Amino acid sequence: MRKWLALLIGISAIAVAGTALAVAGSLETDEPDFATEEPVKVDTTIKEIERPIEFEPIPKGMLAEDDLPEPVERPVKTVDDTPPMVEILHPEDGQVFTTHEIVFEGITEPEARVFFGDNEAEVGEDGSWRIVLHLDWGENLVTAEAFDEHENSATDSVTVIAKEPEKPKPQPKEQPKEQPKEQPKEQPKEQPKEEPKEEPKEEPTEWKFSAHQLYGECSENPPYDVFWGTGKPGSRIVVEAEYGRKVIEVNDHGEWEAKVIFEEAPVGEVFVIHVADEFGNLAEFKFVRTG
Repeated sequence: MRKWLALLIGISAIAVAGTALAVAGSLETDEPDFATEEPVKVDTTIKEIERPIEFEPIPKGMLAEDDLPEPVERPVKTVDDTPPMVEILHPEDGQVFTTHEIVFEGITEPEARVFFGDNEAEVGEDGSWRIVLHLDWGENLVTAEAFDEHENSATDSVTVIAKEPEKPKPQPKEQPKEQPKEQPKEQPKEQPKEEPKEEPKEEPTEWKFSAHQLYGECSENPPYDVFWGTGKPGSRIVVEAEYGRKVIEVNDHGEWEAKVIFEEAPVGEVFVIHVADEFGNLAEFKFVRTG
């Protein structure tokens, strides 16, 4: 038995050795020719494997209803489309002025803005506003437009008439009446005739106070106006205002004239000028500086 086992082992060893020699010979003789054989194509495309994502359900009772966040109440934005209130209180509709510079006043809502074209009025904390506008001669339609913080707008309009004042014509000077000349008495022929003597002209005993204004406005620097009139000869006439004053004496013919300068007068502000004599006579005029 042992002899047969040894024999089989020897035959197996010989067979293995022969197989090894055959493989070695094939490696030496069957080398591939890389210059003639075609290259092997490899598929490099990555194929995505689609697999559904599975989530494990949350077991009941692990998340209480009290743990859920409360819904947030967002404020609802409201749009304000109500136009603001605006009203022109001065001047009145159809009012007539004798100057270019006119003061406009009115009321609107607090914090609103009021415009007259490109000109903006000054608005107070209570909504009252004021502006001075330079208008053309004739009829002017003036519109005030108010805007609130939401750009809502409203308007109010008035018609204002700027009438150019007529310049007064100078009154002719009153000439004193001539007294009738006395006829010379006839003298005897023997004596030479005496030349008649002319009696001196008497000044009029009656006088009247009057005062007139020449312009009413001025754009020059400094601004001025001219006043003239009549009064008692030798008396004084006082022309006085907040921004200027002058005292002048009536001449022998009962006439007077004064040029008064208002150097400190602000532009656009209408003020009153008083003209008075020594006897309590008084006249009032208005003046505005336009430039």
